[in-house]
Amino acid sequence: MLRGDGWSAVCRTPRPLIDHVEITGMFFAHTELGSGTARGLVRRVQLMTGETTYDPHTRGWAAVADEDIRYTDIEASPRWFDRPDPPDPAHADHPVERQLGVLIELDLDAAEPAPLRPRVRPGVISSGGRVLWVLDRQLPVLLQIDDPAGAAVVTEHLLPLSIATTVFSPLRGRVVADGSGCWVVAEQTVLRCTLDAAGALEVHRIDVGHRMAAAAACGSVLLTAGEGVFVLRPGTEPLRVELPTARWVAATSEGFVAVVPAVPEDCAAPFPRIYRMVRIDLDGTVTDGPQMPLSFPVRVGSTGDRMAIYDRRGVAVSIGADLTSTPVPALPGRPLTFGGAGGYLWMTTHRPDGTGKTGWWPFDSSDEVPAREHGRFLLVLLDPATHRVVAAAAIDDPEPAVTIDEQKDEQKKVWVATKKGVYLLDPVGTLVELDVAARLCTE
Repeated sequence: MLRGDGWSAVCRTPRPLIDHVEITGMFFAHTELGSGTARGLVRRVQLMTGETTYDPHTRGWAAVADEDIRYTDIEASPRWFDRPDPPDPAHADHPVERQLGVLIELDLDAAEPAPLRPRVRPGVISSGGRVLWVLDRQLPVLLQIDDPAGAAVVTEHLLPLSIATTVFSPLRGRVVADGSGCWVVAEQTVLRCTLDAAGALEVHRIDVGHRMAAAAACGSVLLTAGEGVFVLRPGTEPLRVELPTARWVAATSEGFVAVVPAVPEDCAAPFPRIYRMVRIDLDGTVTDGPQMPLSFPVRVGSTGDRMAIYDRRGVAVSIGADLTSTPVPALPGRPLTFGGAGGYLWMTTHRPDGTGKTGWWPFDSSDEVPAREHGRFLLVLLDPATHRVVAAAAIDDPEPAVTIDEQKDEQKKVWVATKKGVYLLDPVGTLVELDVAARLCTE
């Protein structure tokens, strides 16, 4: 790793090098990989424009050569860039002026220091019994929150995991809780975390050798899926299931339901792709079910003993533990993120403006829409059978984590983790913050 003033780069070499290093070759910038951040004061903003032609065969615009790009000084970057519609085929060779982007000059020495990172930056969350388990989105830290709706005692545990590259990195894995502890699925590692009689956390590490993309738990039995499917029990070796992979998994009262690609997803295949439903018993036995064509984006949520599946073409079904599918209503709104927790479906969506087919949904009128300063997006809790709105709240994070604390003889409590904190969703549609940092006690 090479580092400079506001940049970092990776190069491959046959042996480690020290002191000054001279490299030659082509330099590529992959800003979308989140390899680092630069903080600076904006000194200049220029709008990039150029003339290009449309190719009806590739259905794309021709690239503009660097020397043909024009730069115009502007006061602020536009929120959206003008994208002209493709011209008629007869005029496809006529050049069209397009806005390509902006060039921003930063003064790396003039910016104020970045604010300190908060002590806690919640990532994924899961409820088991009267304990909430929260995995930090950047640090290898697991938070144990006892009695979160009452005294809320928070204990911090350090895990044998790496540190995420930046605070903007994707959520690091999953936490799946049960009555005796939790499973942490992150990177290529699965951790079984349990509390001993004295209340200390015991961590057992299991290296499955592959990055896991999905996980679900039936009691204390965990199913993970990625480049391989495994059944894990506390204190035993992983049991490999006779499946190459699984795209989505959900737990039932007696095992698991999984959606498996009929053709590997990295291979060429017609769209929509074909998937098959399978049942996986706790002993790893696989039972094949029906096939189903699905077009991305696909939304999947687990609700009790059923898996709800929605796709872009209008597929809307609920898959039961016996692999039978039942049609369900289409989603009433367009989700940004989607999932299931307890016996509910949840989704985040944009704030309504009264236009289109959805109108003011999930509200009845504009008077019910929360003020924008309460959150730029909405979190909506739905009944899985009827899509009746159970609760809706303003939220600032379009990709939260949601879990439900289901205690017998008590009202269900919906807990939400965002980039800023942990919240309780009350029935009237308000997110009440749990001050985790103030209740934190280290081991």
